[in-house]
Amino acid sequence: MKISYVKVSAWIMSGAMTLLGFSSCDNLIEPRCEYGTPHAKYTVKGRVTNEQGVAIPGIQVIIERSGNPLSSRVDIANQTSGSTGEFAKSFEYVFPENQNFTLKFSDIDGPANGVYKAKTESFVIPLSELKGGDKSWYSGEAVKEVVVKLEE
Repeated sequence: MKISYVKVSAWIMSGAMTLLGFSSCDNLIEPRCEYGTPHAKYTVKGRVTNEQGVAIPGIQVIIERSGNPLSSRVDIANQTSGSTGEFAKSFEYVFPENQNFTLKFSDIDGPANGVYKAKTESFVIPLSELKGGDKSWYSGEAVKEVVVKLEE
């Protein structure tokens, strides 16, 4: 009886470890930010206005980052401009490098706030703009501010 109890418990434990072990093998694209990993924070913020400089709320802002896909925790941010036309998103990257960002602006609220043409803007935040690093693993933070004027 004692031998069968040991065998049954061994089978149950090996089955549980097999099932639980697979959860640690998920398909993550980005490397983990662990102790001793260089990292930096990039913030993209701005304001969407019309040609006269009046803020436009309700504009979809898609922020994409290109470059090494393994160095990013978040590659795409999708949001809508606020009541004063503002938008902001922060990204934290391991193994920082010059970051290429593409911003896509689309009018998704229809004629509620006017009808505007879609627009795409691209820019680079170089490593030289990182400020406040600790001279160790944290390279600092860079903030890029943009003002986008959409045509009706």
